[in-house]
Amino acid sequence: MDFFDEDEDDLDQPRRRGGGRPPGAGGGATHAPPTRQQARARQVAFLVGAVVVLILLVLAFRGCLNARSERSFQNYVSDLSSITTETDQLSDSFFQRLGGKTEVDDVTFQTEVDGDKGTAQGLLDRAAGLDAPDEVAVAQEQIELAYELRRDALDGIASQVGAAQAEKGKNDATNVIYTQMKVLSASDILFARARAQIEQELEDEEIVVEEGVPSSQFLPTEPDYLDQSVTDGAVSVIAGSGSGGAGPNCDPGDNASHGLGLISVTLIPSGTVLTEDADTAAVDGDQEVEVEVENQGEANEGDISVDVSGGGIEGNQVINQIAAGETQTVSIPLQPAPQAGETVDLEVSVATVCGEQIADNNEGVFPVTF
Repeated sequence: MDFFDEDEDDLDQPRRRGGGRPPGAGGGATHAPPTRQQARARQVAFLVGAVVVLILLVLAFRGCLNARSERSFQNYVSDLSSITTETDQLSDSFFQRLGGKTEVDDVTFQTEVDGDKGTAQGLLDRAAGLDAPDEVAVAQEQIELAYELRRDALDGIASQVGAAQAEKGKNDATNVIYTQMKVLSASDILFARARAQIEQELEDEEIVVEEGVPSSQFLPTEPDYLDQSVTDGAVSVIAGSGSGGAGPNCDPGDNASHGLGLISVTLIPSGTVLTEDADTAAVDGDQEVEVEVENQGEANEGDISVDVSGGGIEGNQVINQIAAGETQTVSIPLQPAPQAGETVDLEVSVATVCGEQIADNNEGVFPVTF
């Protein structure tokens, strides 16, 4: 038989090596390929799983960003609070000296204001170095400007204290100092605007900061230094024209008349006006007097002590500033409180000021029966 004449059936059979069995032979089970529907289902399941994982990753990432943003705001507000606390201390010490609540002479005042100027510069540097979140960048700029104005105002005041002590140019120096008070007021307005913007951003971001955003008002509301007479009176005390050297032999050097007057003494709360020439019956509950004082001179005065005494009673109040021609009242509690049926000669006196020639109308004795 010819070699190439093999049976076609034999040619159709797959060749097997090593006597192996054809696929499917024996006890092994055959696995049919997945149908198109099953493949689609697997693809959908994979896509759903991928989407879920992606969503979880996005949520986790956003959570990290939110936490980071919240910490950023909290740290910023905390650092700002530290600065404003020291700012309040600086304001208190400065205006206590200017208002005569801390006894200093003109040289000491000049030295301490120079120190205040350095402190204000340090606070400005710290404010400018705050790590502000991008969302409050505009508010941060206003805070920096507020501290620049405060530094500049104290610098301007310090530069004019010496001139305010001299006869020539004294009024100009006092006017400059008054202008610096308006600069301090402007700084307070800027800070208040910045604070409102920061609070609004915290609300929008739903971030709660413990104790809130701090406020900062450098210029006190009482006394009102935006009233030029108040500022002039304060400066006159520091410059040596106030009651620091009281009496007729004291020369204020301003060629102006100086003098105060005790106008009236009234029991509170009844409103009973006391007189010197007759005993006055107090009303049950009257345990305080209101003393009215007038500046009868041509110059502003400051640091005026008003005293009440008699029958063991002692009381005192100080008028920080009183402008020329102005009238002010102070309320003084009667301590210890007088007993019912007790008659007391209340002695009321207003301190004299530098250059005051007539002091007879600065005091009076008022008999009162409680």
